[in-house]
Amino acid sequence: MRVQEHSTVREGLIAGLMGATILAAWYFVYDAAAGRPFYTPNALGNVLFRGDLELGVREIMPRVVAGYAVLHVVVFALAGIGLTLLVHLAARNLALRMGLWMGLVVTFALFAGLTYMLTTSTEERLPVWSVVGGSLLAVAAMGWYLWRRHPRLASDAPLGDEVKTTPHPPGAPRG
Repeated sequence: MRVQEHSTVREGLIAGLMGATILAAWYFVYDAAAGRPFYTPNALGNVLFRGDLELGVREIMPRVVAGYAVLHVVVFALAGIGLTLLVHLAARNLALRMGLWMGLVVTFALFAGLTYMLTTSTEERLPVWSVVGGSLLAVAAMGWYLWRRHPRLASDAPLGDEVKTTPHPPGAPRG
C-alpha cells in the first residue's frame, strides 16, 4: 500500500481555494436570485476598503469587487493552511481531535458574531444570512476535503477518550 504524502501548504491551499470558490459561488447565486449580482462582495468591499457604512443602493464598483475577491482568496488560503496544520497535528495525536472541533466551532461563532455586528452597523445593508449560510457551506466543504484526506481522524474512540490519565501517588499533594 502506498503511503500518502501530506503537505500542509498544498492541502491547505486546496482546502482554502475550495472554500473561497464555494463562498463566492454562494454570494453570486444568492445575489443573482435577489436580482442584484455582486451585491454582497461589493458591500463587503465598500465596508472593508472604504469604510462606507451608509445606507442606500450602491452601484457595483468593479475595482471594489475585484479587491474584495483578492482579499477573500488570500484569507481563505491562509485559513485553509491553518486548518490543515491543525488537522495534521490532530492526525498525529488523536487527543487533539476535540481541540480541533472546539476551535472550529469557536472560530465560526466569532465570524458569525462579527458578521452580525457588521450587519447591524450597516443597518441591514449586508444580509447576515448570505454571509453565514455561505460560510457554513465553505467550512463544511473544507472540513469534508480534509476529513477525506485524513481517515485516521475517524477513530472509533469518542472525542477526548484518547487521553490516558496518569495515576496520582496516594496522599496529599507535595508543596
